[in-house]
This record gives sequence, structure tokens and C-alpha cells, in this order.
Amino acid sequence: MSQSKVAAEMLYVQEELSDARLRCDELKNYLAHVMELVDRSAYKDHFYAVAGDVIDAMPKTLIALEKALQATALAVNKMDYEELKMSLRPEKVDELERVLENVRLKMPRRTGRLDSFVRD
Repeated sequence: MSQSKVAAEMLYVQEELSDARLRCDELKNYLAHVMELVDRSAYKDHFYAVAGDVIDAMPKTLIALEKALQATALAVNKMDYEELKMSLRPEKVDELERVLENVRLKMPRRTGRLDSFVRD
């Protein structure tokens, strides 16, 4: 398979994965809104009585989906990184990796939970 065909296929996978991650984020926002509405509702107890299992399962399932998409994105990006790395001169790769390491050191580490709408 030619390198341009591999690159085109990798780009297609990255675009589809980005779209899936965007849709997952939209679902997360919708779900957070729904959970707020249920919590503020005068019928909150009724909602939990008839659909408590679903109300409890939706956020957990969405978080699992988000984590799966993140893992897939990491794998696809690593594959693309390795493919691009092979096409560059070794000294250019070393230079870029030093720059990336400096950028990583300056980025703040995430400590907050992404799953803020999950009730413990």
C-alpha cells in the first residue's frame, strides 16, 4: 500500500474519531442538562422510582464510551505519529521530540474529574 493511501486512510479514521468524540461531548452536555432538570423537578422522586436504574446507568455508560474513544484516539494518534516519524530525518525527529517534551512540561496537569454528573 502506498504511503499516500495509508495517510489518506489514517486521516479518514482521525476525522471520524474526532466526529465521534464531538458527538460524545454533546451527549455529555445533554445528559448533564437532563440530570439538572430531573433534580429540580417536583416529580424527581417519581422519576427515580420508575427509571432510577436508567438515570444511574446513563452517566456511567457515557463515561465508559468517552474513555473508550479517548483510548482509541490515543492509539490512532500514536500510529500516525510513528508513521510520520519514519518519513523525517532522525535529527528532525529528535528536535521535534525535544520541543514536544518542553510543551508537555509547561502544560498543567488535569486533576478535576470529567464525570461531574455522576452521583456517588
